[in-house]
Amino acid sequence: MHLGLSIENCVVNTAILIDGGDFVWQNSYALERDKIGCLLAVCSDISKHAHTAHPGLSEKIAVSTQGGFTGQPSPPDGLKCLIGTDLRSNLQASLGRPVALVSPGQALALYESRFGVAKNCGVACSLYLDSHVFGGVTFGENLWRGANRIVGAWGHMPLAWPVPHELDGRDCWCGRNGCIDCFLSLSGLENEYHTITQTRLDIQAISAAANASDLVAANVLQVLDDRLGRTTATIINMFDPDVIILGGRLANLERLYQTLPRKWPGYLLVERSKTKLRKAGQDEFTLAKGAACFAADRS
Repeated sequence: MHLGLSIENCVVNTAILIDGGDFVWQNSYALERDKIGCLLAVCSDISKHAHTAHPGLSEKIAVSTQGGFTGQPSPPDGLKCLIGTDLRSNLQASLGRPVALVSPGQALALYESRFGVAKNCGVACSLYLDSHVFGGVTFGENLWRGANRIVGAWGHMPLAWPVPHELDGRDCWCGRNGCIDCFLSLSGLENEYHTITQTRLDIQAISAAANASDLVAANVLQVLDDRLGRTTATIINMFDPDVIILGGRLANLERLYQTLPRKWPGYLLVERSKTKLRKAGQDEFTLAKGAACFAADRS
């Protein structure tokens, strides 16, 4: 049995993967303060309770997180306590157990390859589109991480085939300019609408406004279609996957599954792509489950 955690701002979600392939002990734990000590205490309590309830649980724990990776920047709008923190070392010292870290995009990819829409696929690419953009690649049921453990870091590549105004300064939290994360994250989309209207709406409100014939909202979503179409076309040109999976809150825009494939012919080397575009399962514990799968692989 293997324990996976996902740190998602104000909560830590948990899941245990048992040897038969089912998940048990799915729970959410609130983080009352944005302090590293609070986070470590919550994770320590989770570990103790999990090992008490499941005596056969593996020592290895895996954690899905947006920040806290050694040598990598952390999003400034996430948990502040992860900025400049070596999360893995802190967790190992606090829990007294080996810990492995994985990005949300990689956790999503691993879960979907074994239990979701990418099951039985040869090559699958995942895009986690939420507060920030993360990705992952699986071959069969195996997660590809690479020499630097950053496979799927598409959020910090330039937007493909940019039009002139997309070349204007968009500073990314990674320290660079014009990254995909600036365009395809929730904040990127919501900032796009705000820049035009001076009104702040979230993604649900923008989508509702577009459905109610708000021309600005409709245009913002059409621009999103085009940018995400270019991004997924780039992924197809690089990996030629059987399936591309969209997860996170932006993936709830049902329009994407019709509009994006229509964008691909203008950017691919083939007129008709056999790659399928699929929506990830809407399970709040998906990232914790993906982390549990990663823990099983690392044991």
